[in-house]
Amino acid sequence: MGTKTNKNTISYLLLIFTMIFWGSAFTGAKLVVGQVPPEVGAFLRFGFGAVFMFLLLLSRKTGRKDAASIGKKYWIPIILLGITGVALYNLCFFWGVQYSFASDGSSIVPTISPVVTTILAIFFLKNKLTKFQIIGLIICLIGAAIYFIGMNHHGNDASHRLLGNLFFLTCALCWGTYTILGNKVLTTLKPLPVTAYATLIGAIILGLLSLPKMVNIAWGQLGIDFWLLQIYLGFFCTALANWFYSLGVKHIGASKASTFMYFVPINGLWISMVFLQESLTTLQFIAIPTMLIGVWFVNKKTAKQNILPKQTIKIETTSIK
Repeated sequence: MGTKTNKNTISYLLLIFTMIFWGSAFTGAKLVVGQVPPEVGAFLRFGFGAVFMFLLLLSRKTGRKDAASIGKKYWIPIILLGITGVALYNLCFFWGVQYSFASDGSSIVPTISPVVTTILAIFFLKNKLTKFQIIGLIICLIGAAIYFIGMNHHGNDASHRLLGNLFFLTCALCWGTYTILGNKVLTTLKPLPVTAYATLIGAIILGLLSLPKMVNIAWGQLGIDFWLLQIYLGFFCTALANWFYSLGVKHIGASKASTFMYFVPINGLWISMVFLQESLTTLQFIAIPTMLIGVWFVNKKTAKQNILPKQTIKIETTSIK
């Protein structure tokens, strides 16, 4: 009993750190695009992330076996995961922070992604909406509308901010697609090797796309703080955070671990306020808890869902990077 309690306590601590890392990624990315183009910033983060994830994978006792155990039939889905969940997601992520506020990204992406995933599951997995999910979707849409209305009160930067927030909404679409594609793969294979390979594939795509912009960067003028930030984003916000989240899901279950996702907008908000001096309007402060309440309803399980798990998608196991 004592050992289980200790494991749960450690899992809770790891999940809290994970949410801090994920919340800070928006501010970190905002600082990066102030020095290099967003495509390059995305490549650097996930290039470092891929390296660190493979180091974590190979450092485990069964790491080499896990890395080599992926069958041929899984490679096309994994490639698609790399395209949607890493390459496209993070292009939109870095374009979003270039034009909009980091606080907007940390508010929009974690709250809209589960909603998009639920909608996609209806069309592609033939899932049926429960009454709680219908209520949740309506509440989320109301919250999102309030958030965007509140954004217009910021003055002259509203048009650029709107463009950035549209990129954040596209992030949610990419992550929902990633979740649908990975639903079967991640329930069959271990998450760490799958995520490591998907991250590597996405990083290669991002590297090819960013090559034309790399030649114009004065690399010698980038200080040590820039490279320390890349290590932080790649190791802590990508490799370590994903691993911590997987451990949390393993020890306390996906449902309990998913409740920690509500801390991402909160952490992202205060971090962007401290390091970027960003602020939200009163309407936006009202919108964030509204959207979070909607997400809670979307993820609320019913007795029928527990009886028929194969017809439901594990939205709660997704991560916001």
